[in-house]
Amino acid sequence: MKVDWKIHLYGHIGGDDFVALIPGNTCERICQNIIANFDRNVLKYFTDDDIERGYIEVANRKGIIEQFPLTSLSIGVVVADIERFNNILQIGEIGAQVKHAAKSVMGSSYAVDRRK
Repeated sequence: MKVDWKIHLYGHIGGDDFVALIPGNTCERICQNIIANFDRNVLKYFTDDDIERGYIEVANRKGIIEQFPLTSLSIGVVVADIERFNNILQIGEIGAQVKHAAKSVMGSSYAVDRRK
């Protein structure tokens, strides 16, 4: 399914965190499309054995082999309606909460803050 969408503004918050401003009525479809594309393309970076196991095995700094899940994507969505927030910090706080909710699910996922 091709989704026609436009990101109005995007930026890098820090580390592996990014922000995008998009039309609110398309956020679910956009999240689903981003995750589908990510999950399909990230597999190029793993061996067939890794994909079959569902994790990679890597030696840590002490030389001990550890298992890590395959790379996934977590998206937190905050609907920033007019007059819902007093400042940008409040949006960031809610964003961190919904991102944490998305990360609590195994594999790629997204969570939408539906509070009013």
